[in-house]
Formats: sequence, C-alpha cells, structure tokens
Amino acid sequence: MSSDEESPISQAVYDQLATSYDDITTSAVREQYEWPAVQSLLPSLDGIHVLDAACGNGFYTERIVECGATAVGVDASPEMLSHAQERFADDDRVEVNQADLTDGLPCLEDDAFDLVLCQLALEHIEAWEAVFAGFNRILMPGGQVVVSTSHPVRDYIEAEYPVREQILAEEASYPEIEQVDRDWGDEDSECVVPFYRRPLAGMFDPALNNGFVVEQVVEPVVTDAFSEATPKFATVLRDGPPLFICVRYLKPR
Repeated sequence: MSSDEESPISQAVYDQLATSYDDITTSAVREQYEWPAVQSLLPSLDGIHVLDAACGNGFYTERIVECGATAVGVDASPEMLSHAQERFADDDRVEVNQADLTDGLPCLEDDAFDLVLCQLALEHIEAWEAVFAGFNRILMPGGQVVVSTSHPVRDYIEAEYPVREQILAEEASYPEIEQVDRDWGDEDSECVVPFYRRPLAGMFDPALNNGFVVEQVVEPVVTDAFSEATPKFATVLRDGPPLFICVRYLKPR
C-alpha cells in the first residue's frame, strides 16, 4: 500500500494497540469464547497452506503452524506486522506481508491456499465484496474461508439501545450498513475503534456473490472456562445474543 493511498479505517488504532495486543488475544473473550467456536470450524491443519487474513501480531498464525500448517499472514497495520515479523524471524513456515484486504491481495498468487482464516477483522470493513473476491482468487478449488465477526443481532441491539457505554451510537437502522464505533479505552484515555454493523444478509451476500457457499454457522457459547474467568459477562452472554458469529464458507471445486 503506497503512502498516498487512504489507510484502512482501523489501521491507526491497531498501530496504537500493537505493543500490548497480546493482552487482547489472550483475554477470556478471545481464548475461552471466540476461539473455541472458530476452532470447531477449522479442518485438519496438518500439511495445508493457510492465509491468516488480518493476522495482527501473529498470535494465531503461530497456533496454526504449531498444528502442522504453513502460513502467510497479512495485515494492514505496519506496527502489528513488525511484531509478527519479530515473532517469526527464525521460522521459515511463516511469511508476513502488509496488505489491505479490500485491495484484492495482489501480493498473493492465484489458487495458492487451502484455507483462509479471518478473525474479528471484517467488522472494521464497510464493503466486503472485494474482500471475498480476493479470497476466491487466492484459494484453491475446494478451499475454505473461516470467519469470525461481530454478531448482527447484538450489534443492532447495542447500537439502538445503549446497554454498553463503549458503544458510540445513538440509534441504528437494521437493514443498513452503519459505522458504530467503540471506545476500548479506560477512565484515563479513550481508544476509539471504528466498527461497522450490518444486517445478517450483509454477512452472506458478499461471499455468495463471489462464488462461495455457506457450509456451517456457529455462534459461540459460554464455556465453563469463560464463566470462571468473567462470571458477570458470562451471565449476560448466556441469556442474550452472542457477541460474535463464526462462518465457514466453501469455494466449490
């Protein structure tokens, strides 16, 4: 991405978070809530080639190759990538590149990957058509895409009804794709992260329009480990809509 091109909307904040990002990836909501749902959708990773799309600092890329895969990690944040490059400096199983998912991934070859893994990144992108066009191009026939992203139902409820202070919205229109930012900061400083909420169809149409079929949908459930780590939050999620939705798409042969 050249310096005169417009940066992805969330790049600056992820550059800011890069130094402490392991605190997020190792949090209970990721490790005991989101990751088990994602893991249930993954094929056997032994011997396959995986694109970790929006790899961040490489935390989950490392987990992928530990299961026997080779991997390429791409991310729009140069600060995140510097941490990923340091993580894999002596590991020839992993290649790391800077890339904006909406640019079609020109740094990657056609039909080169068995699997694309994209965790909690698409909610920062307004239009998904170009993203799935790129995924289709770089995947082999029979390849799969596993995505986790914000759940449309919870996103709408939290934007329309102010139940969490960090959701920066006054109202929502369910059929629309709308920017609804979130403040991940604390009492001393704000950290506003750009997000987009969308209807359920907005999750599936961009993939279907680019030749994918939907194989499976998983909504995370409250695990015992998550409940022990964050009992109050677990109670909210046990009775209400989940934070995330996870989908496996297939590129037919």
